[in-house]
Amino acid sequence: MVNAFLQPQIEYLLWLQNIRELSGGVLDNFFMSVTAFGEIIIPMAAIALVYWCINTRFGTFMLWNWGLGTFFCEFLKSTFCIYRPWILDSRVHPIESAFKMAGGYSFPSGHSQTAISVWGALAYCFKNKFITVLAVLLILLIGFSRNYAGVHTPQDVLAAYAVALVLLFIIDRMIKWEEKGKNRDIIILSCVICAVLMLLVYEYVKPYPLDFLNGKVIVDPAKMRLYAFPKIGLILGTFIGWFLNKRFLNFDGSKGSVEDKLIRYGIGMTCMLSFGSFGVNWLNLYLPERVSMFLATFVSSLFLTYFYPLILTKIAEKSEK
Repeated sequence: MVNAFLQPQIEYLLWLQNIRELSGGVLDNFFMSVTAFGEIIIPMAAIALVYWCINTRFGTFMLWNWGLGTFFCEFLKSTFCIYRPWILDSRVHPIESAFKMAGGYSFPSGHSQTAISVWGALAYCFKNKFITVLAVLLILLIGFSRNYAGVHTPQDVLAAYAVALVLLFIIDRMIKWEEKGKNRDIIILSCVICAVLMLLVYEYVKPYPLDFLNGKVIVDPAKMRLYAFPKIGLILGTFIGWFLNKRFLNFDGSKGSVEDKLIRYGIGMTCMLSFGSFGVNWLNLYLPERVSMFLATFVSSLFLTYFYPLILTKIAEKSEK
């Protein structure tokens, strides 16, 4: 299953694997900690900090990049259907703890896309040398961690970087275009909703390869379709929340003292993490899995972009009276 283009990449993963084995996995925990910066909780926590407490416009830019980056990453995964490295070559043995966030297809790397969509967007907004150096270092480490863990080939990482970098510049111009015209927010929201619905239809009607390993299908098409729902929830929650905030609230996270912002952030993150821990489990008890997965990310991103800013605004209005 490995062609001439992929063979050197597999050899590179085997070389990294050999280093892991010879060192007794001494760096495994470090790189798995690094890879967490490309998952969900830490990026969302960083975006919430910027959106609620520093600069709401910058937070919006980060969210748009994360949401649209996730959209294109999901589309490419479903289109190319490239298997994970250990499927391509049985000699590859990933770090066991990396399997949890390595479902579905391999190309491109979602963690690497998130790295640039969130941390690259952060550096793009602030244009601070110190932040830029830290962001670039973190982006490179996240991409390398996916190779080190054995769950992605270099092409997976580089393709994700390329898509996310292009989106940084496109989204910057999208936001500037939207800010200069009346009702352009409606156009953008409508386009996003249409694109998401088209992606969902695409996921359901396209044929997936049905290859078997040890009597089991390698990637179950039903699971691929299921994995799309939390990503769709993230995208829709992000853009609907942005639209509601722009139309009815115009929340400004830069206002308030440092102490107010720390309290604001602490309460908001506690609510989001509590929902992630208990709310999702509750939803799973009463709703189909695809619905609960959708609602988990939809509610979280809508809370971040609109409902929590709405609560903060109402509290501030009451305290001023």
